[in-house]
Amino acid sequence: MVQTHQNQPVDNPPAPASPARRAVSVLLLIAGALLGIAGAAVVGLLVIGPLMLGHRQDLPFERLYGNYAVGLLSRLNAPNAPNPVADNPRALRAGRDAYTGSCAVCHGADGRGKGFFGTATYPPATDLTSHDAREKSDGQLFWIIKNGLSFTGMPAFGDQYDDQTIWAMVSYIRALQNRQAPAPAAVPTPTMDQLDRANPDGTAVERGAAVYFAQGCHTCHGPTGNAPGELALRRGGGETAEAIREGRRGMPAYSAGQISDADLADLIAYIDSVAPARSGEEGFFKGGGGEQE
Repeated sequence: MVQTHQNQPVDNPPAPASPARRAVSVLLLIAGALLGIAGAAVVGLLVIGPLMLGHRQDLPFERLYGNYAVGLLSRLNAPNAPNPVADNPRALRAGRDAYTGSCAVCHGADGRGKGFFGTATYPPATDLTSHDAREKSDGQLFWIIKNGLSFTGMPAFGDQYDDQTIWAMVSYIRALQNRQAPAPAAVPTPTMDQLDRANPDGTAVERGAAVYFAQGCHTCHGPTGNAPGELALRRGGGETAEAIREGRRGMPAYSAGQISDADLADLIAYIDSVAPARSGEEGFFKGGGGEQE
């Protein structure tokens, strides 16, 4: 305190903060910000995250961001190569068969995302004929089919189809977009009596029926192997197990992690009980194997 000439007291100016005190203040500010961020993250994980499981409506810009994220991810990872079977009619038929069995249930026979499960999932199945899908390169579509997309209903098919078949699926998607796809196979729908044969605790044939329908074999081959054309099944021989384990043109492979050896034996028992025998022929898949030309 100092005295003026009028004897009025005047406060001394505050002393400047020392560098050490300023550093402590900055550190406390940073620590507070970090604690705030951590608290927000915990609230997000414990409260907002679970609430999002029931989220069924698009938030503002959500779909735009989702399309951006998928496009960026697929561009960064897509093979930088043209489709090697782009102009191959045989590959196009193989792509149609694979699409019918593995994709149409969500994306629909015409690719517009209106398959049985396509509108029931969130986000819904992509309309493969949309502008966003058309804008993606063949390599991007290949990568998405092979690797799938997390937090969506899009599975990865890299363990079930070889690369050549996945390229064939890309060709078929392009044909759907251009309305030049061969007509989809008219695969019969199971009746209730046929579904009633499935019993996981029943006989070998009944257990095999349960595997057959649970794995979606009927979506390609029909409920009793009675699909038209190359999708039809024929009774057994030694080729059946090999075809299921290793796949065939347009048909996925099923590892022991998907169909155990015991389930495989039951599945073969069911196929042998319903698929017709063909005179002078052996084998499981009427369309046969072989490479795409």
